[in-house]
Amino acid sequence: MLIFKSLSSTNYRYFFTGQAFSNLGNMMKQVVVGWLVYSLTGSALLLGIVSFSREISAFLVSIFAGVFADKYNKHKLLMVCQSTIALNATVLAMLTISGNITFNMLLSLEIIFGLVSGLEMPSRHAFVNDLVEDKAYLTNAIALNSSLFNTARIVGPAIAGILIPIIGEGYCLLLYAIASFSVVVFFAFIKYRPPSKVAPKQNFKNAFADGARFAFKTKHLRFLMLFVAAITLIGMSYMVILPVFAAEVFNGDAVIFGYMTSAVGLGSLVGAFFVGTKNNILGLDKLILVGTIVFGIGLAVFSFSSILWLSLLALLATGLGRVIIFTGSNTLIQSISPEEKRGRVLSFYIMLFMGSLSVGSFMIGILTDWIGAPTTLAFGSLGVLFLAAFYAKSLPLLRRRTYRAIKKLELH
Repeated sequence: MLIFKSLSSTNYRYFFTGQAFSNLGNMMKQVVVGWLVYSLTGSALLLGIVSFSREISAFLVSIFAGVFADKYNKHKLLMVCQSTIALNATVLAMLTISGNITFNMLLSLEIIFGLVSGLEMPSRHAFVNDLVEDKAYLTNAIALNSSLFNTARIVGPAIAGILIPIIGEGYCLLLYAIASFSVVVFFAFIKYRPPSKVAPKQNFKNAFADGARFAFKTKHLRFLMLFVAAITLIGMSYMVILPVFAAEVFNGDAVIFGYMTSAVGLGSLVGAFFVGTKNNILGLDKLILVGTIVFGIGLAVFSFSSILWLSLLALLATGLGRVIIFTGSNTLIQSISPEEKRGRVLSFYIMLFMGSLSVGSFMIGILTDWIGAPTTLAFGSLGVLFLAAFYAKSLPLLRRRTYRAIKKLELH
């Protein structure tokens, strides 16, 4: 099947399998940790503090992590980070099983997890480019990673929900620890040869400044990164208020909420499979525009709909559109970034995405309390469609600059 063509690379197969364990384990863990925090404290505020502390730790480290991705061997860096995550998971599991876990311990372990995750993220994204020998399969490999993430987002919480009452939080976390060590094992089988091009030796400050200058002064890279950040800020935080729609618009419960999240996940899977069938990056810039329009229309229909089946179809469209936007942008950014600067460029891309998502989640909560969930999403959909119009106007210039950059890289 075309969607699995990048798995013809042995190294990428090991990476893909390791990522499968990592994504599934992480999605299970998020549910288990949330349940554990609430069981320990009974506080929704502390539940939010744990999540915020983990995400802000990852965000702060990701700003500088690209320098490490470009400066050091990505394979070794990922092995160290994944081993640390596995040890962290083991400590959390053992403390929980023994009944010695406290809120402060759990918070500390989650902050450590966030710091390590932020460090490994740019290297993991850039590593895909190094592992796929045939660059025509890069889009497919990134789309497969997206499909893994979205599959895990559906399956992981479901498994956790089933296992928590049967074996308890501690043994669920032990399964997560085993999954984390499995990632290390599969990554150890990767036979990685760093690219022959050697970046000029720079100290950390100069390397960071050089990467920032390149990322934000290169017009087509800057445009793509800021476009994704704007889409994320205005539209991507809609997942935060889905429980409000389930309860207030449809007078439902967790079952309706489950239907909604599954619809988004299913749309995301379809989007990942669709983008994954592309043989090269040509046309990805146009596909991003299509994805933005589909996402904006889906968000608009969902904001106005009070019919469940129509709302679920609209959510499916939002999942489809957003994966096309992110997978297409990620692939283009990797393809037009020089090898010696790719990690730093990706770190700024990830930083902008995570920062926009955090601020967007905060804003959407305030606006929902002020003007209501449907009106908030209606304004969000208008913003997304405005950005689609701006992207369409900028597309011819973006296309010329992007293809010129690709040709330049091919000549080198």
